[in-house]
Amino acid sequence: MSDPLGRMTWTQLLVPHIVLIALFAVAVWIANIMLPQQEFNSWMTPLNMLLMFGLLEIVLLGIQALFWAGRFRTLGRTLNRITLKPEEEIALPWQDKAGELGQLSNVLKRVRSAIRSKDAMTQTCNETKRQLEVESAARQIAEEAQQLTGALFSHVRAGVFFCTPQGLISQVNPGFVTLLGHTVDFSVGRNWQELLLPEHAELYQRIMSALVCDGHWEGHASLMRADGHVVMTHFSAHTILDQQSRSKQILCIMQDISEQKKAEHSLTQLTQYDPLTGLLNRSSFLQRLGAAQAQTGAERSLILLHFGVDRLKTINDTLGHSMGDQVLRTLTQRVRAILRENDVLARLSGDEFAVLLPVNYDVVRAGTMAPGLSEKVLNVLRQPVPLDGGEMHMKVTASLGVAIAPRDGDSSDALMQAADMALHGAKRAGRDRSLIYTPALGHEAALRFDIEQGLRKALEKKEFEVYMQPLVEAGSAELKGFECLLRWKRDGSRPVSPAIFIPIAEEIGMIERITEWIFLESMPHLAMWRRATQRDLFLSINLSPRHLLRDDLVSKLREAARSHSIPPSAIILEITEGGLVGGLDFVRERIQQLVMQGFLIAIDDFGTGQSTLGMLTELPIDKLKIDQSFIRNRIPDDPDAVKVLEAMLALTHGLQLHVVVEGVETVEQARFIRARNPQALLQGYCF
Repeated sequence: MSDPLGRMTWTQLLVPHIVLIALFAVAVWIANIMLPQQEFNSWMTPLNMLLMFGLLEIVLLGIQALFWAGRFRTLGRTLNRITLKPEEEIALPWQDKAGELGQLSNVLKRVRSAIRSKDAMTQTCNETKRQLEVESAARQIAEEAQQLTGALFSHVRAGVFFCTPQGLISQVNPGFVTLLGHTVDFSVGRNWQELLLPEHAELYQRIMSALVCDGHWEGHASLMRADGHVVMTHFSAHTILDQQSRSKQILCIMQDISEQKKAEHSLTQLTQYDPLTGLLNRSSFLQRLGAAQAQTGAERSLILLHFGVDRLKTINDTLGHSMGDQVLRTLTQRVRAILRENDVLARLSGDEFAVLLPVNYDVVRAGTMAPGLSEKVLNVLRQPVPLDGGEMHMKVTASLGVAIAPRDGDSSDALMQAADMALHGAKRAGRDRSLIYTPALGHEAALRFDIEQGLRKALEKKEFEVYMQPLVEAGSAELKGFECLLRWKRDGSRPVSPAIFIPIAEEIGMIERITEWIFLESMPHLAMWRRATQRDLFLSINLSPRHLLRDDLVSKLREAARSHSIPPSAIILEITEGGLVGGLDFVRERIQQLVMQGFLIAIDDFGTGQSTLGMLTELPIDKLKIDQSFIRNRIPDDPDAVKVLEAMLALTHGLQLHVVVEGVETVEQARFIRARNPQALLQGYCF
């Protein structure tokens, strides 16, 4: 189709006028040649030439107007055909006027209307194009999201399944199969309630009810695998709604948290339970105790038993910690076996345990029940413990303190403090017994704390003194040696009984330093007396059971004697019967080492502890010391005491052991012993 306007350029418009000017100039030039000069000048004045040229221009413009009017009519018809709606044509007031100018104006108006219609059409097309582009992008995003969702459903490690609002599984992912071991064919169509443990059937109802009410549920669920094993999961369920907001499907996601639960359980065991015995630790027990105390009242009490295994450290040091651990495990199993289901047993520290016994009685009735319960616990602890596969047996004892709530404390700390005071009171009373807390124990505890603080400074303040008590042979009344007796004058004036501070020094670990100080203090005096008298006097020194555990014991004693030129045979080491209990093999080995170096061994306080005749024959013992409790204020008037003393004197004679009798305070007592054993050594205020 040709261009209705052709090539309308400025050249087409101007060329006719240039040609007109050229022709007019040629005509003037010809007239100037052809006409006489005077006539030419009269006719061709500038005004006349301007008028003639103007008339020619007007004619030329009219011809051009007629020409371009036809072109514009053609353009108008063409634009009229491409307008969007024919009814949109605008009728102009001069549209019906005749003449070329009217026709030209009509064409121009049509051109403007067509251009406006074309702009509107272009805008509409552009908007339609943009809308199509938006819809296409949305479809692409939806397709990509659907592909991503499908990939996520297929490759996510968590177990995922869809089910109907009635609970029937409709689709599962590979993670579901891996997690539970059920195949797709087996799972689809089944109610997912079958995945739960039978005892958790109510959980299914809770989840489905929550989905109806809230549209979602989240929590922990234990599921049954195909192989019968249980797997702990973090389970979340979400309702998927349709366009009418009705439940269409349920999406369930399961994540295996079995390892996490195991780690949490392990952490709980570490923070709340004792790893050796599996019992509650101290902090957990105190929480239980506090909760139980909050429930006490007029008809509900608590009995707290706080017991410690006697000399556990000696067992550990002599037989090894593995044997000590075996002892503790056996003892806790025995105690646990005699407790009720709601009783609480805990390990508070290395050798200390606690039992919490709630009773539905008032404190008075609970107080009458406590001794029997305490003795029941002590009896199971007294039974020999088999060690090393039953090859050997260890007899173990315990000391036990009792406190009753709410009488003895209104808080867990106060009640524990009361039971602890009673426990230490039982230890001071000789161990292997129980003691019920009384307010008097509080005073004793305060005194004990004061003594403990003083002991820690007594050596530095030089408050200890060593007294030498003579040992005299009964038959000849001849001085044979001395026993070192330790005295403590606190603050330089107040004497403290050894019966009070020695046990405390042993418990706080100071007895070793004190004993070593006694060695250093007494050796120069013994050396001086031996030189002065020219007699083989000996010195008897009490040796703490803790010292038997020291690897450097033999070397230190040997060096102390050698530095003062004292033969080891002039030193008698007194060991209490309690120090020989537990780890007999180790004790025998250590005593044998001392004897091989020349030292003599004596058993102190014979008859008051736990030694046996077998022990007397197995150990290389030189002397037995009969405790003063059999002598003082009893001999010779108490017939029973006389029989016991005669039996012990006969025993030492039969075993060919030297005997030392303590507590001889009167001449009558000395004569009585001399008549039965002239070689006995006498010790007491009589000398």
